[in-house]
Amino acid sequence: MSDYDKIKLIKEYAPDLAATVVVTAVLVLAAYFLTNLMEPKESTNGHAKNGKNGKEATNGHAKNGKDTNGHAKNGKEAKNGKKEETSEEVNLLAEYGRAWCLHQFVPFVDKLVLGSYGLPLLVLSFLFPIPSVLLIAHVANIVSWFYWMPAVWDHMVWAALLEFTFVLAAVAGGGKEAVAKRFLPAARMELCVLYWSAAFWKLTTSWYTVRGSCAPVLLSELMAGLFTPELVPAGSLFANTFLKIAPVFVAALEFAVAYCLTFRPAAGVVLALAFHQTINLMPMTYAGGFSISMCCRFVIFLPGIVTKALGKSDSLLLPLSLCVAIGAAMFAIHLGVDTACVLFLTLGFLYLRGIMSGHRASRLGGAAWLSFLAVLVGFVYGFLAPVFGVMAMASSTMYGNVKQWGGTNHLVVPTGLLQEHFADPKNTEPAWAMDAFGGGLIRIDETTSPTMRELCPAEATHLMLPYARDLLVGVGTPGRYFELYAARNYYNRDDDHGSSALHNRGNTTVEVSQPPYVEPAYELRRVLSLARKKNESFTLKYTKVPWFGTPKSYAEYQGEQVVLEESNGKRTCTKAGKPCEDSEIALQAAPQYWLTKVLHPYPLPILPGDTREVHCST
Repeated sequence: MSDYDKIKLIKEYAPDLAATVVVTAVLVLAAYFLTNLMEPKESTNGHAKNGKNGKEATNGHAKNGKDTNGHAKNGKEAKNGKKEETSEEVNLLAEYGRAWCLHQFVPFVDKLVLGSYGLPLLVLSFLFPIPSVLLIAHVANIVSWFYWMPAVWDHMVWAALLEFTFVLAAVAGGGKEAVAKRFLPAARMELCVLYWSAAFWKLTTSWYTVRGSCAPVLLSELMAGLFTPELVPAGSLFANTFLKIAPVFVAALEFAVAYCLTFRPAAGVVLALAFHQTINLMPMTYAGGFSISMCCRFVIFLPGIVTKALGKSDSLLLPLSLCVAIGAAMFAIHLGVDTACVLFLTLGFLYLRGIMSGHRASRLGGAAWLSFLAVLVGFVYGFLAPVFGVMAMASSTMYGNVKQWGGTNHLVVPTGLLQEHFADPKNTEPAWAMDAFGGGLIRIDETTSPTMRELCPAEATHLMLPYARDLLVGVGTPGRYFELYAARNYYNRDDDHGSSALHNRGNTTVEVSQPPYVEPAYELRRVLSLARKKNESFTLKYTKVPWFGTPKSYAEYQGEQVVLEESNGKRTCTKAGKPCEDSEIALQAAPQYWLTKVLHPYPLPILPGDTREVHCST
């Protein structure tokens, strides 16, 4: 892995890493400062000043220390003369359950007939959010998620892991208070781990290299929604400066969100709302599902906040004004709003109002065994799955420009270890693992298969806003974009694909050549099986390439080309002009079913001028 030597890479990208640390610190301090401004000034660590005899409450108790519940001295009246409601008095399980249901309701409202068989259970869960009903609903959701795996977005896996944690908490019994006390701390730690993992996978050389990084791609979309070519011309100093600093800023923002959610949840929720709203503003990659999925679960970090926000409060004008202004921007950019947008802004309003009203979440004790298991599961999925190569798409690596195989481009850890091990012909045991992970890498030189062309390279350049593409070209990138992940998630779902944000605008007149691409042998076998199920007639030309390499070395490699032709049930295969052996990759059966339920690898499109880095794909 000479081109990806860790020590050399860390030295080469040390300025980027240092800048990421500095910007992360600045964002954390800004989030803390903003949260301090939002919180009521008259409170001291959670409660109103006592005011009696000129004494102030400290640490949530009267100064004389005689109160026991964190209220005024007599324990009966708060400053406003009414009983102060504590988190213990709020039905935290019901609050979580209803927020969870709101997320599930989103597709029903947007597409009224979508999965109507599940609607009664959701309505029942919303009206009666008790452990038994929520348990059944969560199990049903997990079953549905597993059915679609791995053709799901990463946030759907995050949600499923949290739902699995809830199932364990509910099965342990004890009533609504016990379940909430057990579940909420564990879920909070698990979700923190997942946010950390998403930030961690941005530490790649390709992420920090502007030419192919996803950061400028995403920022160009955001700029195309907020500015006009006349206001910010493509290639201008202003535009190029922002696009060049995008990798550092976005990585720092993700680390800052993870840090704040871990160590100061109120600041974390404020920063996370800002982070997810920037995603919502993007015209093409509008990931409203991700944003609302997480937004509905922020009650995990601030238990009782929605109940607090729905009570009497003077905090109305600022959060309402913010949400109205953002809603207007969303309408202007997307030419309308969907249910995810409306719900996100509504919950955002409630979270901000709750913080400004002085909400303080109680520290629930939790169950050590469940918290440990939740963190372990989150860590294995978020950090280790891509390292071993059992997950790619649907993992926390989305938008990270991660080279999942063939030598990692991550600055800290390797990737695709199982595929790397079994790429060596000497490693043949156990046979099932060799069959699952072996075969090495294949460069697809040319194919006429409609299925293969749909799934890779899945060119999406023509779907970009013309101004966004001009911004990318202006900063020195090829201005190309691939939807490898979306193509697999929406395979055989043309209506859903066509109505997604990816396909609702752009410039369909843009013409680009179809590049060759490299992928593991597993993916070639998997996609060929899909084409054969449709009885397609096609020609395929491919070349096996060395395991370790770069886009440039893969493109330049000269090897024995395999030519496969299939038509009307007949199949011919030649390698360097001679008949293929029975063990040839293209003649092997489809991969083992269990692996197809977790692994969708990212193919690597090869563009003219490519050297070491991989291009952005969604």
